[in-house]
Amino acid sequence: MEVSRRKAPPRPPRPAGLLPLLAYLLALAAPGRGADEPVWRSEQAIGAIAVSREDGVFVASGSCLDQLDYSLEHRLSRLYRDQAGNCSEPVPLTPPARPRPGSSFSKLLLPYREGAAGLEGLLLTGWTFDRGACEVRPLGNLSRSSLRNGTEVVSCHPQGSTAGVVYYANDTQSWYLAVAATYVLPESETASRCNPAASDRETAIALKDTGKRSLATKETGRLKLRDGGGSLHFVDAFLWNGSVYFPYYPYNYSRGAATGWPSMARIAKSSEMLLFQGQAALHCGHGHPDGRRLLLSSSLVEALDVWAGVFSAATGEDQEKRSPTTTALCLFRMSEIQARTKICRWDFEIDNNENNCVRRIRVANCGKHKSCWECLAATDPHCGWCHSLQRYFLNVLVVNVTFSFGSWRVSKRFNFTNCSSLREYPGCIGTGCAWCKSERKCIHPFTACDPSDYKRNEDHFPVASPKRTPPKTAGGRRFKENMSNRTTWGLQVFSVKSIEPQKISTLGKSNVIVTGANFTQASNITMILKGTSTCDEDVIQVSHVLNDTHMQFSLPSSRKEMKDVCIQFDGGNCASVGPLSYIALPHCSLIYPATTWISGGQNITIMGRNFDVIDNLIFSHEVKGNVSEYCMANYCRFLAPNLKSSKGPTNVTVKLRVQETALDCGSLQYLDDPRFTGYRAESEVDTELEVKIQKENDNFNISKEDIEITLFYGNNKSLNCSFENITRNQDLTTIFCKIKHITAANSIATSSKKVHVKLGNLKLSVERESVLSTWYFLIGLPILLVFVIFVAVGVTRHKSKELSRKQSQQLELLESELRKEIRDGFAELQMDKLDVVDSFGTVPFLDYKHFALRTFFPESGGFTHIFTEDMHNRDASDKNESLTALDALICNKSFLVTVIHTLEKQKNFSVKDRCLFASFLTIALQTKLVYLTSILEVLTRDLMEQCSNMQPKLMLRRTESVVEKLLTNWMSVCLSGFLRETVGEPFYLLVTTLNQKINKGPVDVITCKALYTLNEDWLLWQVPEFSTVALTVTFEKIPENESADVCRNISVNVLDCDTIGQAKEKIFQAFLSKNGSPYGLQLNEIGLELQVGTRHKELLDIDSSSVILEDGITKLNTIGHYEISNGSTIKVFKKIANFTSDVEYSEDHCHLILPDSEAFQDVQGKRHRGKHKFKVKEMYLTKLLSTKVAIHSVLEKLFRSIWSLPNSRAPFAIKYFFDFLDAQAENKKITDPDVVHIWKTNSLPLRFWVNILKNPQFVFDIKKTPHIDGCLSVIAQAFMDAFSLTEQQLGKEAPTNKLLYAKDIPTYKEEVKSYYKAIRDLPPLSSSEMEEFLTQESKKHENEFNEEVALTEIYKYIIKYFDEILNKLERERGLEEAQKQLLHVKVLFDEKKKCKWM
Repeated sequence: MEVSRRKAPPRPPRPAGLLPLLAYLLALAAPGRGADEPVWRSEQAIGAIAVSREDGVFVASGSCLDQLDYSLEHRLSRLYRDQAGNCSEPVPLTPPARPRPGSSFSKLLLPYREGAAGLEGLLLTGWTFDRGACEVRPLGNLSRSSLRNGTEVVSCHPQGSTAGVVYYANDTQSWYLAVAATYVLPESETASRCNPAASDRETAIALKDTGKRSLATKETGRLKLRDGGGSLHFVDAFLWNGSVYFPYYPYNYSRGAATGWPSMARIAKSSEMLLFQGQAALHCGHGHPDGRRLLLSSSLVEALDVWAGVFSAATGEDQEKRSPTTTALCLFRMSEIQARTKICRWDFEIDNNENNCVRRIRVANCGKHKSCWECLAATDPHCGWCHSLQRYFLNVLVVNVTFSFGSWRVSKRFNFTNCSSLREYPGCIGTGCAWCKSERKCIHPFTACDPSDYKRNEDHFPVASPKRTPPKTAGGRRFKENMSNRTTWGLQVFSVKSIEPQKISTLGKSNVIVTGANFTQASNITMILKGTSTCDEDVIQVSHVLNDTHMQFSLPSSRKEMKDVCIQFDGGNCASVGPLSYIALPHCSLIYPATTWISGGQNITIMGRNFDVIDNLIFSHEVKGNVSEYCMANYCRFLAPNLKSSKGPTNVTVKLRVQETALDCGSLQYLDDPRFTGYRAESEVDTELEVKIQKENDNFNISKEDIEITLFYGNNKSLNCSFENITRNQDLTTIFCKIKHITAANSIATSSKKVHVKLGNLKLSVERESVLSTWYFLIGLPILLVFVIFVAVGVTRHKSKELSRKQSQQLELLESELRKEIRDGFAELQMDKLDVVDSFGTVPFLDYKHFALRTFFPESGGFTHIFTEDMHNRDASDKNESLTALDALICNKSFLVTVIHTLEKQKNFSVKDRCLFASFLTIALQTKLVYLTSILEVLTRDLMEQCSNMQPKLMLRRTESVVEKLLTNWMSVCLSGFLRETVGEPFYLLVTTLNQKINKGPVDVITCKALYTLNEDWLLWQVPEFSTVALTVTFEKIPENESADVCRNISVNVLDCDTIGQAKEKIFQAFLSKNGSPYGLQLNEIGLELQVGTRHKELLDIDSSSVILEDGITKLNTIGHYEISNGSTIKVFKKIANFTSDVEYSEDHCHLILPDSEAFQDVQGKRHRGKHKFKVKEMYLTKLLSTKVAIHSVLEKLFRSIWSLPNSRAPFAIKYFFDFLDAQAENKKITDPDVVHIWKTNSLPLRFWVNILKNPQFVFDIKKTPHIDGCLSVIAQAFMDAFSLTEQQLGKEAPTNKLLYAKDIPTYKEEVKSYYKAIRDLPPLSSSEMEEFLTQESKKHENEFNEEVALTEIYKYIIKYFDEILNKLERERGLEEAQKQLLHVKVLFDEKKKCKWM
């Protein structure tokens, strides 16, 4: 992955381990500031600094961003983030009174994508304005508009911290930002102005895709702060060995103090999710009694794989000022941090010097010291005094470091070179520095300088080595040397010039070349490698002296570090060759393009790092010729080789060879060579010719460097065509090129013959597109169209005749069917009678408790069981103290009304919550109906006040408030007696009659649709022919039903299209009607058996004889399937085997409605000859009318029982509430009678009666089927239409549900008006009468419900919104006592909760 560094979560269980020598703790005295060096000052405090290799230095201060050159003397450009000419703060947030780390308005500066082929570099910036804005801009020009932006990316607080790093992901080919920030601070005044989104309030580290238009669009993952952990201050972010590291420390921004030890968090460098890999404590407290909790600065030394941090102890009013004992620099090995993130710890010390301006600071200014005394008095560790030369020196900075291990003490000397202090060329490059020729000065190797001027180890450095002494003779004399040499033994001068390469991998290198002079004169040559971070030296003998000026060494493997290299000749002084860097193995991040053609020759670029140490590229397939690559540090370029043997697409693996090791780099896909189809030459002006070359679409990314185009015209003349661009459409790809500055472009275009295309190694000729072929196509096309038209007409006429014949047959069949159905429907309306039984025995009323609960909680069945505890034997004194206090508190009318209004103003107090609260309140006040009625009055008046300003006719129409649900419950309680005594029996008779009519005809057991219904949506219009079958049923004697007077042989009528399950239901219903009691078993506990002579056959819905249709759907067995005829004997027996509950059939079964593929086929063979008849839904609409006629008398009896006045008296609740509405209308001066009529309709028929009519299971112990529900919806609609004041304007296209009772509605409306008038004309109820009625109703329902449960549920709502309710009580006058009681209730409940009584 390609990354760009700088700036950026939680703490470990144990600190990270120490370095082998504990730590490097370098104590440096504060150097001079270098007053003679250039300084650039800003108007505001500097927030961030970043350096780009190609574009200089970027400095963010206030709301400005400046681009400077490397000398800091020239400002290249400036970006104003506020308004032009103003660098002041962009938001009204000022830093705190005391300085805090990172208090600036710029939060992030990250240059990235530098050096990528064909891509310009980018700069990611982060600011405090706009809740932490982030922008991506081109590096080269700050004035250009931002390419991407986002909000809530960095910290929006000036004193808050932000750190981030950008890296490249190969799998998605996108750049990602890993950012850590302090999004939330504890200061209330700051939080009110800078409030991040809720999702960011707990975020510590986030991962974002920088390729999106908005940086906040896609958040790949995030890491949250630990609950209650406090704020974290992030200092830095960097990438090492596939992970992102964030140094940080816990910090209390309110007190300005660190609250814990510094740590380093680690996450994986990923594109799919944010993977947290652990954290390590950073302990640098050695030498200070209180330890150092502040991390002031952070830096990764990549060449040494070491992280350096500047730590400080707490400073402030009560602490000591910052001094050499409070501040320290500690170094940590990254390998140990990564390996032991949970258990490691280390500590070191150093001073720290802070500055708020950008300046080039010398390490030391030794030149100002003129004597030894001045030099030593300055206590500058960078300077020294040479007595022999009587002058200062600064070639090497020497620092002594002492490591302590209990009673052991180890000292080590470290040498650091200050390159800028060296004025001469030989001394500069001899100490590992570099010489910049254009500026004629010594620079650090990483300082920017033009590559052509950048020189290292260019000249010879003479090294004196004593010549070998001749051996002595036996007499003690030496042999004399040739007189051509000096007579005295002199010195032989050897010279070393350079070492190549200057970077090698950690695997070493076998062919390192050293150049110089006089190599062949030496007999013993060695190279000494001395590491900058180790104490060991490597001594390597020369491998081969190639000639007098070149020799070869084989260097061993080593860890990553920079080594000093020197050459020793014949045991003499060691001549420095300069530094040699051992760097990490190369790593590939991107191969572009990743697809090429088989012939090869395309320019391929590999992006990555450390490519300057590879030997060559290796390909997994055999290639033709040699592959030469050009590699720099971060990229390699080569021409794709031509494969020797390749058939079709091939994936070739590319590897990097380093020494004898092959490292995987990626794959290069080879596809078939591009195919060109032709070209066109066109000219708009006579001096320019455009050539368009067509080729088939492919996946190649062809660049300008890959292609050469030559146009041939006339007598084999040629012109080079300059490549312009490539466009692609759905069919072809077009390559555009132009030939400019020519004459007679039109004649050249006309005489052009071919185009020669050279695409890498692929050479081919492209012919001009033929014009004749186009003419042939244009001529042949009409002929072909005429032929096709003639064929189509012939086929269409044949099919039309065949279709007409079939349609005629089908129309005849349909007409016959229509005639029959219409005649049968007419006859049924005139002759059919439903034998309605006047009495169905005892009506199965539910008791009051279950009636009330089903009414109060129609959709919350889970509450039913908790209120049904038997309360008759419960002592009232058993109620615990907290519930007693709450019961007394809600009996305070002002308190209760205030609570209800406060709850309704809460946004998350939903409609469901309002209904539940009203029902809990009804149960809690079930025995206090007088008080509940007074609450209802107050809330209703308040609701009228709200509706009076809008539309008063809409009041009580919907259940959107507590009072509306409370009114429904109140009506249910007060009208339960009237419902049971007056309306219950006709209502049960209606449901039973409707069931009887539905079951008289076919009912599809899968869809529940029936032939006889009131609702068109439930009409079974695909019904087959059916007939009635009379059965003789014999019931087996069972222990559950041994009564002697029970008739066990009865006659039952079923339909031949009934399933066996439907036949069971009809047999059970016949037994109940005959004997007045049920059989004693459930449906799933019995079986049916057909008895024919001595043979017995069990009847089942599905068995081995069931018909399976062609779609794999099983047709359920029916009475007709078993060929049961009139008079057949059926035996009912108790099953012995385990039985299951009611079967619910799936989509793999069908009954009367067959699948579409079987609609017109004979699915039952010989038993049903002929085809299914055509069915039209409208043919069966008369069945709706037939069903209406069958139940009409029962329905009218029910309606009139509802709006009748028994004994000329209205139920107390209705009379009372209607008079209440009349009185309120008079008080509010409402003269429109329609308003009062609508209020009464919404409060009684709509809120109560419709709810009862649609849900008979609320009143009776019966099961409501979906079909019955659909029919009752039609009846309820007709009931409400009777109360409507709007005249219905129905046409022929109106819904059948409306048309069915259209003629009856006017009559019902007149009866309703009379009903309302009769109630109003009755004498008003006195207060005592109403109170007596309510008191009696309250006594009836004593000990019906577990009121403690209702009070507990009410308290849950009160405590959920406790603060809001308490604030409301504080603002209202006269509720001080209620406020105290509420606090007392809370204390009682809290104590109860602690004791685990709840």
